Amino acid sequence: MNHSLYACPVCGEPLALNQNSWLCTNNHSFDKHKKGYVNLLLSTNKRSKSPGDDAQMIESRRRFLEGGHYQLLANHLSNLIKNHLKPGSALLDAGCGEGYYTNLLAVNNPDIHCYGLDISKPAIAAASKYKAIQWCVASTTRAPYQADQFDAIISVFSRIDNDGFHRLLREKGLVAIAAPDSDHLQALRNVLYEEVRPYDVSKHHSYLDERFELINESRIEAELKLTSQQAIQDLLGMTPHAHKLSNEARQRIDRLSELTDKACFKVYLFRKQS
Repeated sequence: MNHSLYACPVCGEPLALNQNSWLCTNNHSFDKHKKGYVNLLLSTNKRSKSPGDDAQMIESRRRFLEGGHYQLLANHLSNLIKNHLKPGSALLDAGCGEGYYTNLLAVNNPDIHCYGLDISKPAIAAASKYKAIQWCVASTTRAPYQADQFDAIISVFSRIDNDGFHRLLREKGLVAIAAPDSDHLQALRNVLYEEVRPYDVSKHHSYLDERFELINESRIEAELKLTSQQAIQDLLGMTPHAHKLSNEARQRIDRLSELTDKACFKVYLFRKQS
């Protein structure tokens, strides 16, 4: 059997890969998909039939990110991990989506063992083309891994789970969080809304509780020059704005042939204290 960091989502016992199934000592079994990932999201933990991002949103994000528009953020995260983790460390991308950031971390840090988790099955199916990473479908708030096994967790525009992250991390483990800064995608929002308010960044420092210490904070800016309607629609499609547009805002977006904007991110690095 091939042992791993996975824990059975039913009983919590370690899972081991036996041919094409992940098994625990209580004989709970989870099939390994032909694409290589495993679905560890129990039906009792679903709030909908198909939770998470749908296939259309995943495809929009994949096209946009593979266009290199957020490459500066990806490089920053990769360098942050390289500067703080030793070879042989284990890293989890919690809410990894289609795996863009996870893959770049793995490529630039080949001595680190990378895991990716997302509640969206289409997202993990898309991510599974990156074969060096262990992917699973699961909820960040019920992450099916054994305790005290990860040296770092990254979360890029994803849900933060204080208790879960604390349980998964080894002593002095790291959490890297990427979030939008107050002026993120200002030009896009000016097109969409008559009144644009800055993103509320006051909550960023409280993402994690007193069990974690903030050790680094940085701002990343990426100039965006989108020269096609497809690229503009892809950018919109990977944001929450796409689901709450008025008809008038949709028409304004549909008339655009180009968009110049700026992506502004805050990246926080926390360390587990106890």
